[in-house]
Amino acid sequence: MMIERRKKISVELNIAPLIDVVFQLLVFFALTSYFVANPGIEVSLPGAESTVDVQKQHTIVFITKEGSVFCNSKKVEPAALRNMLQALPSHSKTVILKSDESVSLGLVVKVIDSIKQAGIRDLVIATTKKEAK
Repeated sequence: MMIERRKKISVELNIAPLIDVVFQLLVFFALTSYFVANPGIEVSLPGAESTVDVQKQHTIVFITKEGSVFCNSKKVEPAALRNMLQALPSHSKTVILKSDESVSLGLVVKVIDSIKQAGIRDLVIATTKKEAK
């Protein structure tokens, strides 16, 4: 009587292509996150000794040194800013104001007034941290 023995099935997993794909995904996300974090609007922020990091979802309003106003990288007139902010979803009702340090105070006050008229309660004015002397 002959007993048939089972054949062992060997399973091999070639991991080299998997490592290549993971590395390419890592490079892709590292590069895209850099471009998302650095918008193309150049603003020289004023310095302050006390700063706090903001960790919520938010809307960013820029005021450039030429006096142009941008809301989330979209150019708007200061008068139309209020309507644009009122149309925002409720989860992004925190506004970060990034104004160039050479902008006149009158324009900054006008923009802050538009933000407050839009019903925004959380307004953060962005600054850079000064080195302690």
